[in-house]
Amino acid sequence: MKKVVISRRQFLRGSGGLALGLPFLPSLVPGKAWAQEVSFDPGPRFLMMATRHGGIYESSMFPSEAQLTESMTLYPGLDIRRGDLARAVNGDRAELSPVLSGAADVLTDELVAKMNVLWGLDIPFYIAHHTGGHLGNYARNDGNGADGQMVQQQHMPTIDQLMAWSPSFYGSLDGITERSLVVGSNGLSWNFSNPSAASGEVQEVAPIRDAPEAFDRVFPAGPPTSEPTRPPIVDRVVESYRSLRQSNRRLSSDDRQRLDDHMDRLSELQRRLTTINAACGDVMQPPYSQDPLERTRLLGEVVTAALTCGATRIAVIGVREEEYVPYGGDWHQDVAHQWQLDGPQAQLVEANQAAFERVFLDLASRLDGIEEAPGQTVLDGTLMAWTQESGEATHEARSIPTITFGSAGGFLRTGQFCDYRNRTDFGMREAWGDPQGWSGLLYNQFLGTCLQAVGVPQSEWQTVQHNGNTGYGLPLIDEGYAATHVDGIVDGASDVLPFLRA
Repeated sequence: MKKVVISRRQFLRGSGGLALGLPFLPSLVPGKAWAQEVSFDPGPRFLMMATRHGGIYESSMFPSEAQLTESMTLYPGLDIRRGDLARAVNGDRAELSPVLSGAADVLTDELVAKMNVLWGLDIPFYIAHHTGGHLGNYARNDGNGADGQMVQQQHMPTIDQLMAWSPSFYGSLDGITERSLVVGSNGLSWNFSNPSAASGEVQEVAPIRDAPEAFDRVFPAGPPTSEPTRPPIVDRVVESYRSLRQSNRRLSSDDRQRLDDHMDRLSELQRRLTTINAACGDVMQPPYSQDPLERTRLLGEVVTAALTCGATRIAVIGVREEEYVPYGGDWHQDVAHQWQLDGPQAQLVEANQAAFERVFLDLASRLDGIEEAPGQTVLDGTLMAWTQESGEATHEARSIPTITFGSAGGFLRTGQFCDYRNRTDFGMREAWGDPQGWSGLLYNQFLGTCLQAVGVPQSEWQTVQHNGNTGYGLPLIDEGYAATHVDGIVDGASDVLPFLRA
């Protein structure tokens, strides 16, 4: 039997054809229905790594407070501190904290100087388990408490998607095959069903889980060919779209939105399939792996290649920290929910240290090893961030550990350890009749800082539906946090975080 080989180009064209039919529109149904060397201007890049749970003692997560050598009064009643990050070296290992540690020849003084460790950033209500908080969609939570349940219908696009569709971020889409590359675990990235019009429902952007699939998404078109140019796929259905959209009186508002969403997706598909990025011509397709750690490593290689050659400038990678330690039980219940016990706490530290070193630090080192201009590496033009689901206590989003690499092209000052907590009796948050720890600034301010660092101005995101008047994210603040906030914390949440502006 003759073997039939279908090229990737043929497959993509075929799959594009599958999308041509207009979507099912219920309001039109008459009754019930059953059934070579290339140069490019990279611009700032953004890379987010998100891990689950948290629950790590602050003494294991953060560097020694002895490094906090400077203080300033940010607002009356709130003094904050900073210091220069300094690693400790013991043999072939380097350490900022038990979690923030790695091989000494990777976690070098030079790389530490491009790093920031931020302490005292709060989601100021009981959000409990969630995946959406990392990038600003607090509605994506498990509804473990009244606060979480109250906000579950107030979905917002996440900051990676705001960047991806911002005219200020992507001034040109030349060579951009994937606006935002989302890989790994789910629930992190969210956007409007019609992104170009910023309309419709806010829906999850499904992540890519395997490296070969991620490769095909960011390098879809391959090199130019001599094949005849075919009409754009959108042109094949545009007349039907116009007829339905403009003249059919039976078309409901929901179906009108559904129709607009469909055409928007077709337009983006057409743009991706016809984009050629010759700078990525030498990128090799990675193999498939069933091993979760190897799969994440290979996804990291695709992310590195895509950011480096300009196929995308945004990447989000979701990592399950429990995969980095040998454990066969129920990690969620027996480890994360028992964070206050010595054994589970040691496992949380071990797992997150390994995730930091083997994924986040590895990505930073790779990007820092690629020079794109004299004295400028890819990492220098990037803002990398690692955040966790919770702070020190599982379910509690007080003092979410926030670690960054890169200056986003010189926007941010780096090499710092910053402490934004209000370390007075007034700043001690209480809940269920017990002290929970010092409150700090809003995580919303960190999200707003990220947007501004990569060039997305407040005018593009401050008016997003459900957003607060300042910062980015729902404005809910529970009574326990509100009692600890001095004047200025909320009003100043659209400012770049203290100490960070270069």
